[in-house]
Amino acid sequence: MNAAIWNVRGLNRRDHQVAVKELGLVTLADSISDEPWIVGGDFNTVLDMSEVCGASVDIHMAMNEFRDCILGTGLIHLPVQGEIFSWHNCSEGDRSLWKRLDRLLVNDTWLRQWPNSHYQCLNARTSDHSPLVLRGDTDTHTISIFRFDNYLTMSSEFTPLVQNIWRHRIEGTSMYAVTQKLRALKPVFRTLRKKKGDLSLNVKLAAEFLGTVQQLLQTDMHNTLLIRLEKCCKLVFLKATKLEQIMLQLRAKIQ
Repeated sequence: MNAAIWNVRGLNRRDHQVAVKELGLVTLADSISDEPWIVGGDFNTVLDMSEVCGASVDIHMAMNEFRDCILGTGLIHLPVQGEIFSWHNCSEGDRSLWKRLDRLLVNDTWLRQWPNSHYQCLNARTSDHSPLVLRGDTDTHTISIFRFDNYLTMSSEFTPLVQNIWRHRIEGTSMYAVTQKLRALKPVFRTLRKKKGDLSLNVKLAAEFLGTVQQLLQTDMHNTLLIRLEKCCKLVFLKATKLEQIMLQLRAKIQ
């Protein structure tokens, strides 16, 4: 894919003015009109008040500037799937605020080359922003890596179990004693591994439960119970992903 790609992260009103006037995005758009161009990320503003849910300060100036920027560059909204509100301030009650701050914009050359391209707005999970996924052809490669389960050391049972085995006195040379103790630890580690279960499956289940709560929250955005439940689900998801991350790092031999 030979395309010009721009990533916008949290532009405020002044940044939009700089982008349009000083950096000359309009001129840039004209100069690359024959090339596919995509601009995406957190624009830190909305196009109109339909993209806001909750009490908000006056943002009409920022909306007008953003609208002028899009018109001036000739950018087009890429089709989106999922919820349009991509940001939540993680507050409860009257302070709860939802906005569509994240989006992907393309030029007509992009659409001619990839007419079926679109992006999906996923559940935010542990962030206040929802990730955006550009859909296209992907290749999946699976590599089998040697696994050593040192994530078991994070269990509160690990140290007492190892100490219990290591206290045993074994007759013979020092190397023989160490070998026998390590052999005795194998069934102990196997039991701990079973208690942890499939780490990737745990992440998947935690993500699905968190996603379900966040979907319910989309339909009842000021529900205090759902907002608190979402925070608890985030903690469970973070713990599950931490264990999976350690496992995957070892599989990839990352130190």
